[in-house]
Amino acid sequence: MSLVVILFFAIGTLSELYLLTIVSGYISIINTLSLIMFTFLVGNIIGRSWGKEYFEKMQWHLKSRTIPGDEVLNGSVMALSGMFLVTPGVITDLLGILILFPMTRGIFTSITENLVKKKISNSDLYYFFKD
Repeated sequence: MSLVVILFFAIGTLSELYLLTIVSGYISIINTLSLIMFTFLVGNIIGRSWGKEYFEKMQWHLKSRTIPGDEVLNGSVMALSGMFLVTPGVITDLLGILILFPMTRGIFTSITENLVKKKISNSDLYYFFKD
């Protein structure tokens, strides 16, 4: 793995732990653990319900031989929201909650769309890391 990737995950983990200790200092450890479990439950519910809904929409488009453009983008962004909410931490929970709201979901959808367009125009085979 690249050193940049290792540093990214190390800094992310340390910042999440630091913010969790700050939050637990304000609302107690029991309430912090309850909040972590609640966001895990919400992320799990979102992953199951929204994921199934967008998957069925994509299947309908593919069966009718139309392009499922928006369904793929919204489904991938909502799947990312579910993953963020399942992951324990303050930063990931805030990002997951921001993606849930339709007003801010458009920002994340446009970021994803621009990333995919850039990768396709550069004819890159890898979206994140090379093997």
